[in-house]
Amino acid sequence: MASLLGETITLPEDLFALLSELIRQHLGLEYPPDKRSILQDRLYPLLVEEGMDSFFDLYYLLKYNGGNETLWKRVQSALAVRETYFWREVDQILAAANYLIPALQAEAPGRTVRVWHAACASGEEPYSLAMALSENGAVDWERLEIIGTDFDETSLNIARRGVYGMRSFRVLPAHLREKYFTEVQSQHFQIHEKFLKKVQFKYLNLMDEAGMQGMQDFDFIFCRNVFIYFDIPSITRTAQHFYEALRNPGYLFLGAAESLLRIPTRFELRELHRAFVYVKQEKEET
Repeated sequence: MASLLGETITLPEDLFALLSELIRQHLGLEYPPDKRSILQDRLYPLLVEEGMDSFFDLYYLLKYNGGNETLWKRVQSALAVRETYFWREVDQILAAANYLIPALQAEAPGRTVRVWHAACASGEEPYSLAMALSENGAVDWERLEIIGTDFDETSLNIARRGVYGMRSFRVLPAHLREKYFTEVQSQHFQIHEKFLKKVQFKYLNLMDEAGMQGMQDFDFIFCRNVFIYFDIPSITRTAQHFYEALRNPGYLFLGAAESLLRIPTRFELRELHRAFVYVKQEKEET
């Protein structure tokens, strides 16, 4: 139960319903009734920082104060899930790095292969792909573009610096940390400059229609362990954007606990090189 200046501040049930729906519409994040205390605890520090007297103040400013993008970004940061690490669910990373990306470059020698890591948090996933590609040695770096996006500026700043504590390395083989990172302070390591230059990061809210429509012509999209926080309409809308953003053929990687089985989709689920992937492959018109 939150407290401000000795007074108890709670998120009432009726206001929770309004605020959680507003958050769902703007961010795609779903907070069912049993998560009311979690939402309250995550947003409470923001109330303190802004000098607000109640959760109603926050709701009012978010809904009626001209969109208030600065405040929305602070809400996004408060609600961001930053649990990620190198080499997470690595079978998909290796399938892309060792087989799919080299094969696509070989089939289309004049084309740049484009990879989008959506909701990449602090960047461990796109850097994992870059390391796997470097280990494989079969990629043409001049014809490869890797972009990571997220709605949390704090996480993006970490990704751009490329400095990580030991928690991010908990499953990465030690020899890869030694090969691709430099210790810059005690128990903190920075990824090598060639990867900092190769992987680009930018702000993007997956619920932003205009921003999503601007993401086009990708061969691979990774959006892993994100849909577990979305409701069905948000998953459906985002998956459709991904389909439209992909070239033909195109590949979408989701997390191990996620699927598109509950929504209508034109993606086809396949197992390729020991990894599950959703494939866009439309028949060419003759």
